[in-house]
Amino acid sequence: MEKINIQINQPCSENFNTFSKTEKGGFCKSCNKSVIDFTKMSDEEIIKYFSDQKVKTCGLFLDSQLKSYSDVAKQKLNPFLSSIFGLSLLSILAFTTSYAQEKSSKSEVVQKEKTAVSKESNQMDSNDKFTVSGIVSNEIGPLADVNIYVKNKNISVQTNSQGKFTFPQQLTTDDVLIVSYIGYKNQEIKVSRQNQSDTINLNIKLDTYERIMLGEVSTDKIYKSKRTVFQKIKSLFTND
Repeated sequence: MEKINIQINQPCSENFNTFSKTEKGGFCKSCNKSVIDFTKMSDEEIIKYFSDQKVKTCGLFLDSQLKSYSDVAKQKLNPFLSSIFGLSLLSILAFTTSYAQEKSSKSEVVQKEKTAVSKESNQMDSNDKFTVSGIVSNEIGPLADVNIYVKNKNISVQTNSQGKFTFPQQLTTDDVLIVSYIGYKNQEIKVSRQNQSDTINLNIKLDTYERIMLGEVSTDKIYKSKRTVFQKIKSLFTND
């Protein structure tokens, strides 16, 4: 099992929001260094980055991300055991297929009727278009430079100095908004009709705060822990 410990021994006082934006984070002109934004990365992505990285890194982290990571490899079945498992699975599927088809045919008519009604309703809703605007704040007041974008679409906007925003084009009831701001967990909001108006005004409050840390990353050497007797026996049946 591979492990890596990630810490920031000397936090930096620079404001990440003032950095020039880059593909992987921002550029600090004071230190003349690129800073990687790890706040939106998963544990797996962080492990992969530092496993491949050979030079010192300056990064932005959530406080909860500064910890020890374990890289547990996905187990792969031994080819021989995998073939036996495959034959057994085919036998089970052959036995249950006829029953499943009979059960499916009985519910198919009812399901089609429900689907037809649902599609008609959804089509009516998705044809509705709205001008979406609002204000984003926390417990203190309005927040500037909050990123708000539409999930799976290339549509986004930022709040102004008063925390206000308006999307540049109309949205539909199928759209999901993602509100993103450093130090806060992303918030998802589904666009829905509020009244008969074609304008939607949102009042978004970000109240889940997590401390962030900026600075040069200190990492302990990646190592492999000794395998237990159980792990050694298990390796006989896997490729680990």
